[in-house]
Amino acid sequence: MISTVKQTPLFLLILLFSINSAAKTPAPATSETSVPFFKANYDAVINGFAVSAYREYKLLDNGLYELNFRASSWLASLKESAQFTWKNNDIRPQQFSSKRNITGAVKQSQLNFNHNKKTITRTTKKQQEEISYLARALDRLSFQLQLQQDLLLNKHGIIYNIVHKNRFKKNQFEIIGKESITTKAGTFDTLKIKVVREKKRRVTFIWVAPDWQYLFVKLIQLKDDKKQFSIELTDATIGNTTVVGL
Repeated sequence: MISTVKQTPLFLLILLFSINSAAKTPAPATSETSVPFFKANYDAVINGFAVSAYREYKLLDNGLYELNFRASSWLASLKESAQFTWKNNDIRPQQFSSKRNITGAVKQSQLNFNHNKKTITRTTKKQQEEISYLARALDRLSFQLQLQQDLLLNKHGIIYNIVHKNRFKKNQFEIIGKESITTKAGTFDTLKIKVVREKKRRVTFIWVAPDWQYLFVKLIQLKDDKKQFSIELTDATIGNTTVVGL
């Protein structure tokens, strides 16, 4: 899993895929990960406002991987980007940036990870500060690909430490059952996942499609039992393959 757009909800959380036929499955860029490149569009609702959202995962010319997220409406926009490397199926974040514009009020922030010096630096318009380094910590965008990779490896009891602003938040992902859901992209057999946080006021549910390498097809975030954010897949491609329902 993501004021009108205060943070990227776990949705933010989101997408990827695998076809039952191995011959049709797009190969990853390297042997360091099973997650293939993709582009996906979503319908989203944030605090009652309809928003169109777009996500793309790709390899950059400098050898870094990048996950981009954009959401926009007539009232507000949000852009997030995470750059990272893969090592033995684990993400090593390098940089995360966020820019949101709500009726003209712009807020920006950036995280820089230096794993050799064991530092994480957060920069905003007002200040620059050092955050205590924590090995295997993830930013709040790239963790979404790490979740997909861990599901592909059939891991359970998944827990991540995610940098949010100037501190870490521990999130646990629990598979709670199977469910068939329908979106504009079609009908999918999914696993329903609950995101368990330290604070219980916010609850997030994610639906992923195992037949499409655990593509995130739907997400709902609740706060005090009220829907704060939702997102549903409208269309996607993995490599040159179009994602289709049953």
